[in-house]
Amino acid sequence: MISIDNITIICGAVVLFLAIVTPWINIFIRKPKMNDDESEDDFTFPPISVIITPHDNAAELDKNLSLFLNQDYPADFKIIVVAWKSDSDDEDVLKRYGSNPHLYATYIPDSSRYMSRKKLAVTIGVKAAKTEWVVMTDITSRPDSDQWLKNIARHCTEGNHLVVGYTRYDEETSDYRRFERLMTDFYLMRETQKDKTYRCNSTCLAFRKSDFNHEEGFRGNLKYLRGEYDFMANKYAQPMSVALANNPDAWMTEQEPTDKEWRNKHLFYMEDRKHLQHSARHRLPIAIDQTALHLNYVAIIAAAVFGVLTQRWILVAAAGLALLLTIIIRTAIAARAFRDWYTDIPSWKTIPYEISVSWHQILYRLRYKRADKNDFISHKI
Repeated sequence: MISIDNITIICGAVVLFLAIVTPWINIFIRKPKMNDDESEDDFTFPPISVIITPHDNAAELDKNLSLFLNQDYPADFKIIVVAWKSDSDDEDVLKRYGSNPHLYATYIPDSSRYMSRKKLAVTIGVKAAKTEWVVMTDITSRPDSDQWLKNIARHCTEGNHLVVGYTRYDEETSDYRRFERLMTDFYLMRETQKDKTYRCNSTCLAFRKSDFNHEEGFRGNLKYLRGEYDFMANKYAQPMSVALANNPDAWMTEQEPTDKEWRNKHLFYMEDRKHLQHSARHRLPIAIDQTALHLNYVAIIAAAVFGVLTQRWILVAAAGLALLLTIIIRTAIAARAFRDWYTDIPSWKTIPYEISVSWHQILYRLRYKRADKNDFISHKI
């Protein structure tokens, strides 16, 4: 005969309660809002410059440069490419586009030292720009539409000083990497929409040249080899002056990262975030979401094990029901988010991917602790 005692009732109620409540403590349910299409009536598009800083990217230049040059933009725009002087392949590609009136190419010397050459290239590009508004991007990313620049520029208004774009990985990238990036982007875009911009995970960031010059560009983080978008967003974001351009016509697609690029992206961020303001504020909701996620599974496993050991089969059944509810609710929430953001990740992968995010971060943290910290800076002191 199966009996139900107070322990069974209490433990069963707790695991079922957690299974129903914790899925809603989830960034996929708090996903950011997507911008609506905006009317062009009575809007004067500003002249704008786009800075691209390739380095040994001849194939990407050949493939993507025309997508930038052929933007349907109603005002003057210039694509400023700042390449390494030693990159003859990049130079050959640029020569083929030399007659395009929207292209301006310049180079940085091989002898530049003691600062990130990427940051130096961006700085040179800003100095070459003749416009107030400047867009920083990468040649390994491509605009999804010939309306891309127009949709970014719609937010370059008098009251704004920073415009954050949205970039996704291409479909060749593994589902897990696209999942993790989408999750990260949701946190960051939501913060920007709440006027609490922390950093920029996108390869599209528009800013004012006058702000860059007044604040001396990358001053304060010149020695760090990576993190250009993060440092810019963190330094230049001011209250009520940051716009998020995440309408689909404003999207960019970044090519699949190599294993080394993916690993370095995480390791360099762990170094860079120590020098970003408001890191604790940014990481708190992530910690809460992950704690709720794992607390639910720990409670289910503990209830099931305890039920088996004490032959409380009703409690085992409650733990099984709690697991089923967790899977159904979390999968449904994620599936809706994937659909809304045109992401073709199979929803059944949600559960293992959600769990693995924290464990991947722990592994990267261990790698970072063992790494030579001089690898993250240009000043080898």
